[in-house]
Amino acid sequence: MKDILSSTDSEHKKLRAKDCATQLFDLFHSEKLLSDKCILGTFAPMQDELDLMTGILEWRDNLAFPSVNKAGEMVFRKAAFKNLVVSKYFGVEILGPELDSEEVVPDVLLIPGLAFGKRGERLGRGRGHYDKYLKNYKGITIGLGLVEQIVDGIEMEEHDCFLNWIVTDEEVIKV
Repeated sequence: MKDILSSTDSEHKKLRAKDCATQLFDLFHSEKLLSDKCILGTFAPMQDELDLMTGILEWRDNLAFPSVNKAGEMVFRKAAFKNLVVSKYFGVEILGPELDSEEVVPDVLLIPGLAFGKRGERLGRGRGHYDKYLKNYKGITIGLGLVEQIVDGIEMEEHDCFLNWIVTDEEVIKV
């Protein structure tokens, strides 16, 4: 799956990310998932992940991004995308909020992954950061990816969490 994602042409990936952002926008409106006051938890994409930020920033500014607390656990902090800084969270360099940014619990959480199943399964990067966070999370979870990332047979382990929705460039799957 990593090879498929990394081999996708960057211009083609931008177009498909725009399609995914459109699907997401339509989902938010048709299902009324976000009010103006709701906090949207999202992520600054790594190189092989869909970059939906341009689309999201056109219609949303109440955002939160992954960070860590003093115990090293994943949390979300309010931040504007333009104010994110390069940080080394979770063993990799990513764009994230300043550590003094307000810690919040998003109402809706957008989640990256390497692969997704139609029953809400998610294959992450193997470190379990999102799974640990989701264990006690009560909001709405939406996995984001390309249609090629929808696969059969993702084995779920005891600590894995199912998602509420999967959104790709071609479809929206309600779990």
